[in-house]
Amino acid sequence: MNPSPEKIRQSLFALRTKGIKYDLERIAAAADRAGNPHSAYQSIHVAGTNGKGSTCAYLESVLRAAGVTTGLFTSPHLVAFEERFRVNGEMVAEKEWVDVYHTQRSVIESFNLTFFEATMLIASEIFRRRGVGWAVFETGMGGRLDATNILRPRLCVITRLAMDHREYLGDSLAAIALEKLGIVKQRTPLVIAGQLDPGLLRLVEERCRQEKAPCTVVAQTGASPVESTPQGTAFSCDGIPYTTMLAGRFQIVNALCAIEAIRQSGLAVDGSTMQKGIAGAFLPARFQRLAVRGRTLVLDVAHNPDATAALCETLQGRFSGRSICLVVGIMADKEYPSMIALYAAIARHIILTRPKTDRAALAETLAARLPEKQRTVCPDVGEAVETALHRTEEVVCITGSFYTVGEAMVKLKSMGLTE
Repeated sequence: MNPSPEKIRQSLFALRTKGIKYDLERIAAAADRAGNPHSAYQSIHVAGTNGKGSTCAYLESVLRAAGVTTGLFTSPHLVAFEERFRVNGEMVAEKEWVDVYHTQRSVIESFNLTFFEATMLIASEIFRRRGVGWAVFETGMGGRLDATNILRPRLCVITRLAMDHREYLGDSLAAIALEKLGIVKQRTPLVIAGQLDPGLLRLVEERCRQEKAPCTVVAQTGASPVESTPQGTAFSCDGIPYTTMLAGRFQIVNALCAIEAIRQSGLAVDGSTMQKGIAGAFLPARFQRLAVRGRTLVLDVAHNPDATAALCETLQGRFSGRSICLVVGIMADKEYPSMIALYAAIARHIILTRPKTDRAALAETLAARLPEKQRTVCPDVGEAVETALHRTEEVVCITGSFYTVGEAMVKLKSMGLTE
């Protein structure tokens, strides 16, 4: 008898969970044994510190608008495991990935794959079976040694670079950039988010020169004017007006990277199709706004200082003059002192919590960095959400980690406050 889907999920999560290994030999050999499903379609490979998920969403949406059958592999998931595998914008059914798992189980076990390697292999086969024409793959962490780097993509994209995962990727921006640049392939175009300092730009140019890879640096200055709207953000690029549901000025460079990548892909995509794709892109918990009990609730998975700074800037810009309550849970391996300092500068009150993962920092540890009058400690995320909704601040923002926001989304649904 085959194990239940829940048992399979548990067995996958029980695999060694480090998303980066010190070689690609194992995943390459496993993929070869499985028939190299990742080679059955064109792919776009996306790395970066912040903005990867949004850029992937833009790319997939434009490709779908162009009539392409699309695959999208992203991580981590917020609520449902199936969020990692999307075909034509829809999560695959549980039965679909379970069927693939059964055919790949012997490969996964014999090569002792990690959780991330196994899910990448499952996604690759799902896309092959569904006849995907183009698939967008987001790296899990880094790039050079990430399991997704067995791809031979049509083009590569690197989004904003910032400090994160120092214990794996290095303790300088240059070291982290080199890991991300590891996805650059021979004669394969690279699109990279700009505003790079001269030293980083030299690293990019040198890597692309070594691989004879055409390189396009995309800067936010390529969009003008930029306007915040009730629905999201509006901007123009090369005389074409765009709108996006994803709010925040930092989203513009993500959209511009996607637009340039599509141009570099070789696909004939006209302006109206590009507009439709950018407008149709959606990713949950990226400054996602909900009306709850007459107040504004914001969900955002910002989980490092760079993303937190962008979130705080957007909160201040969108809700100038309105009081803000934050619900915050952060992983212990993140630079939470600087994140807490950013939160403290914009929030009237902060509720510190801890999602149900051993990686999370204790709520009390986070709270120690705030004055007593500005903080409340709620070790349970659900309790923290309820506490925030019973306070008087006009805006409630839940942030700090995918884990925190995911648990909050489950709680909100159980309270009948979301679908």
